Amino acid sequence: MATSPFRYFISLFLLLLCFEACLRVGDAKVGCRERERQALLHFKQGVVDDDGVLSSWGNGEDKRDCCKWRGVKCNNQTGHVIRLDLHAQSLGGKIGPSLAELQHLKHLNLSSNDFEGILPTQLGNLSNLQSLDLGYNYGDMTCGNLDWLCHLPFLTHLDLSWVNLSKAIHWPQAINKMPSLTELYLIDTQLPSIIPTISISHINSSTSLAVLHLPSNGLTSSIYPWLFNFSSSLVHLDLSWNDLNGSTPDAFGNMTTLAYLDLSSNELRGSIPDAFGNMTTLAYLDLSWNKLRGSIPDAFGNMTSLAYLDLSLNELEGLQLGCISRISR
Repeated sequence: MATSPFRYFISLFLLLLCFEACLRVGDAKVGCRERERQALLHFKQGVVDDDGVLSSWGNGEDKRDCCKWRGVKCNNQTGHVIRLDLHAQSLGGKIGPSLAELQHLKHLNLSSNDFEGILPTQLGNLSNLQSLDLGYNYGDMTCGNLDWLCHLPFLTHLDLSWVNLSKAIHWPQAINKMPSLTELYLIDTQLPSIIPTISISHINSSTSLAVLHLPSNGLTSSIYPWLFNFSSSLVHLDLSWNDLNGSTPDAFGNMTTLAYLDLSSNELRGSIPDAFGNMTTLAYLDLSWNKLRGSIPDAFGNMTSLAYLDLSLNELEGLQLGCISRISR
């Protein structure tokens, strides 16, 4: 028996209604997970919050959904917390281990606050983390070792600037075990000045590291063997205000992808290597405040991308560039 046109249109109409309902369910936001809500509340208990920044975090009926809390972002479909961003909120206290319960967290930023105490190694349980920024906290924050970082396979951005890492003897070895890391900022962290040989030879360095900032750490030339493993990937390198001494290695010339190089305020001696001319992509070069002698290499003429050059406060001969020289392309 043939289906009447009326029944056909009714069936089609009901199908469309069902489809629309499914879309609405899919688009509806799911509230946060109770376990993760409790983890955030436990974290809050250790935080000094004189300005009431976390006043939206609580157990009241209007505060049940942690996805609506300040600094918290959730996945709309699953309700899992995927981002916690509380940077520059004048928060103090300690960073508690309860944050390790946020298993789906991808981005954690607690930088530019006043946190103190020992950094919980349980953060290594956040295996989905892609960026971790705990830098520039004015409290006395310390971390005994960085071995926990090897459990963060997807981490691309890491900033632990101002965290006391003086006991992290094998920090290069830990960095070597991070396959996805592209940006590393360890500014003024009191890193051990001498790098043990085991940190250099036992593990191959990741080739993904593009940005490396290690200024103000008292590092010596023992960092060179580890550093030059990244010659094919580094784009931005800052080793200023350290204790690099002796002649400047020709191996810097193998860093042909570099666009930014700052070696200022060290104890570099001797002449500037001709190999620097191989860095044709270099746009910024600062060698000021060293003890370099001799003349400026003719090979500098090969550095056609160079837009900023500072060679001041050395003992160089020939062209005097003053405190800061800008070179037009």
